[in-house]
Amino acid sequence: MKRMTRTMLLLWVSLALAACARSTASQREGEAPAMAFKPSLAVLLEHRAELALTAEQVDRFEKLEFSLHEKNLGLQHQLDVLRAQSKKDNRPWHGGYMGGGTHDAHGGKGSSTGPPEAEQARAVRRERLERIDSTLRQMQDNDTLSYIEAEKVLSDAQKPRARELFSQERDKLLKQLEALHFRLRKGDY
Repeated sequence: MKRMTRTMLLLWVSLALAACARSTASQREGEAPAMAFKPSLAVLLEHRAELALTAEQVDRFEKLEFSLHEKNLGLQHQLDVLRAQSKKDNRPWHGGYMGGGTHDAHGGKGSSTGPPEAEQARAVRRERLERIDSTLRQMQDNDTLSYIEAEKVLSDAQKPRARELFSQERDKLLKQLEALHFRLRKGDY
């Protein structure tokens, strides 16, 4: 009974994390991007049949996943708060030809400085995106440490496929982080 309760709790936590981490297609300009962060241990457990995981391995991975969830709970809360703040003020000021920005001698846009309030809001949005990036990296680091612990339990035959699954999931997150970095470099915040 105790094992079933723990299993149900882990399933519920995994589903809750998946629901929170899912990105929406209706992201607005200036809004913090939702990152789909799936823990590596969840990926391994999803592929338990393919990896031929033993009952002991599954039990160990579930414990590691629960520990990871506890480590990342505060970080996930920070991420949710930052995203909620981004939704509140999701319209960046971009100047433009109608009522903002300056033009150089050749008719091009020289700079996009605006009213002090707009520049201050822009700085706040940039700082928020940087904090989102930092938080996601901390979560990613925690996940990597958990995967390293999990890999110690895998057999030599299981490790290549597990590493491939880990890499595929990490590549998805890396692409999302690169998009966030591009926004920061481009100044689209």
